[in-house]
Parts: sequence; structure tokens; C-alpha cells
Amino acid sequence: MELHTKLRVFRINFIEGCLRNNKLDYTKEMILQDLNESISKEFDNDKQIASRTFNDDWKYIKDALEDNGFSLNSWKKGKQVYYRYSDVDFSINDASLTKKEIGKLVDAVKLLQQIKGVDLNEELTEIVQKLDSQIKYHRNKEISAISFQQTQAAEGFQFVDDLYEAIVEQNVLDITYQPFNQDAETKTIHPYHLRQYNNRWFLFGYDEIRKTISTLALDRFIKKPKAIHKAYQSAEGLFDAASHFKNIIGVTRFEDAPVEEIKLIFASKRAPYIITKPIHETQKPNLLQDGSLEVTLQLSINNELKQLILSFGADVKVIAPESLKIFVREQTEMVLRQLT
Repeated sequence: MELHTKLRVFRINFIEGCLRNNKLDYTKEMILQDLNESISKEFDNDKQIASRTFNDDWKYIKDALEDNGFSLNSWKKGKQVYYRYSDVDFSINDASLTKKEIGKLVDAVKLLQQIKGVDLNEELTEIVQKLDSQIKYHRNKEISAISFQQTQAAEGFQFVDDLYEAIVEQNVLDITYQPFNQDAETKTIHPYHLRQYNNRWFLFGYDEIRKTISTLALDRFIKKPKAIHKAYQSAEGLFDAASHFKNIIGVTRFEDAPVEEIKLIFASKRAPYIITKPIHETQKPNLLQDGSLEVTLQLSINNELKQLILSFGADVKVIAPESLKIFVREQTEMVLRQLT
């Protein structure tokens, strides 16, 4: 079991133990203090639990109680608010899933098993088998109802779990990184976000050397990232995934690249595919009388956008901006020269 999962299970069980105790009264502040002390002893980890993490755990417990017909009682003593289960004999660990919930869980895990590179450990595989048996799945084992395009997992995929854990636990990392055709260097990164694009994984985080957000390709990691004891720089005000990716294709975002109106015309044979599978969420299509499709997009120009346009070959014509027209023309001329 991964460390972040163990920590969450430990936190939930500890908080519940306090809330089920009918001999001692607890405030949220008391529980959080005792929880931090217990985690320090149990995991040899002096990192304090973030208030947001604790509140998420609290909400999870409260919702679980209500889903099972119980509640979290509260009362005041002076200025302090104390909490306890309405029924201290109940434990969320005893709550059972409905057959419908189990079915959805099994379906979700089986779907994950089809994604190449997703490695489900033996514990989870065994659980799925037990759930399968419990609800007596009457499925035709010969029928394959859904599948994914299978591609070899890119180099660096093995670091995804560790990086995800570092983001969740807000750990600062030392990363030995080697860009193509450059020497390796060690970067101190405050990790914020993982994103997959074109079968490659990328980490976004605050780079202490560059004093800005860096985009690191996992296939350029020389070795496993190492967590270090250092104060974590929050992503607030520095990185927001929704706004970062809003007006780009792929992962590359240049700070000095403005958002421009990209105007393209696609050949009639390509038009239906562009309509049913838009290039970007900002796409506005306009079907012309000859069957071709005019598309406008609000994007910053980056390498991913350029490569995407080139991939359409003769099926696309760039109308605007002029800089993009020039790029495509130059690339086309280079290809022609190589063929002569």
C-alpha cells in the first residue's frame, strides 16, 4: 500500500476513534493535535497535517455517517465545540457497499486494467476478485465490451505514483533532470500537477532555481525523485491547472506568448472529423457552402499547436495569424526540398 494511502487510512481511523470515544470529549483542534503527534510516532514524519487535508477527512467521516443513517453530534462547553458520533457503536469500517456500488467499483477497476502502464498491485487485484465473487457477476467472460488504444508506456511513467504522492502530501523534491542534448542537473521542485500528453507525462511545479513554474518531462528524469525536508511553497497564486491549460494545445505555455485568434479552413472530407472531435474547447466551427469547414480558435502558439496543424497535411489551410501561415509554408518548402 502506498504511503499516502496508508496515511489517509491512519488519519480516518484515528479521527473516528476519537469521535467514538464516550469517555473523553474532543474538539476538532484537540483531535488534530493528537493526530499529528500519533503520525509523527507511527510514521517518523514530523510534517504537520494540512488543515485542508484534515477538513477533507472530517467531511468524509461526516458524509459516511449520514449515508448510514447516523450523525455527528456537537455541543458547546464555554467557547469550545465538542463532537461525538450519535451512535458510538457504529464504525464506518463496518459499513457495507450496496451491490450497485460494488458493481460500479469493479467496472471502474477493470477499465483501469485495460490501460497499458497502469499497474494494479496484488492487494487491489485480490480485492476485485473477492468483490466479483460477492456480487456473483454474471458476465460473459468471452465478451470484450470496451478497450483502449494500446501504446507502450513512455519512459518515466514509473515515477507517476511517487510524484502524485508528493503533490498530495505537499513534499518538496530534489529531481535529477537531463534535457535532451544537455548536461544533467539537480532541481529543487515544489510539485503541483501531473499531466499526460501524447503518451508522455509531465510534472508542473515551482522551480527554486528559475524562480518560476517549470514543466518537466518524466522521461528526462535520471533517477527517482527524492523528498527533502523543506517548507512547501503553495501553488496558490503561482499555478492553477485550469487557467494554465485553458488556451494551449498540449503542455507548453510561454509567458510572453499572447492568446491569438487562429483561423483554419479544413477540406470537406476532413470537416466531419473536426466537428465531432474538436481541436480545442475554444473551437468555433463554420461550415462553408462548398462543404469545407472554417474554424476559429483562441490559443497561444506553441510547438504542439504547430505540430498538430502539420499533421493534417493538405487537409488544412492556415488563414491567420500571418506568423503561423509563414511557419507552415516554410515547413512545407523544407519537405519539398528533401523530396527533390
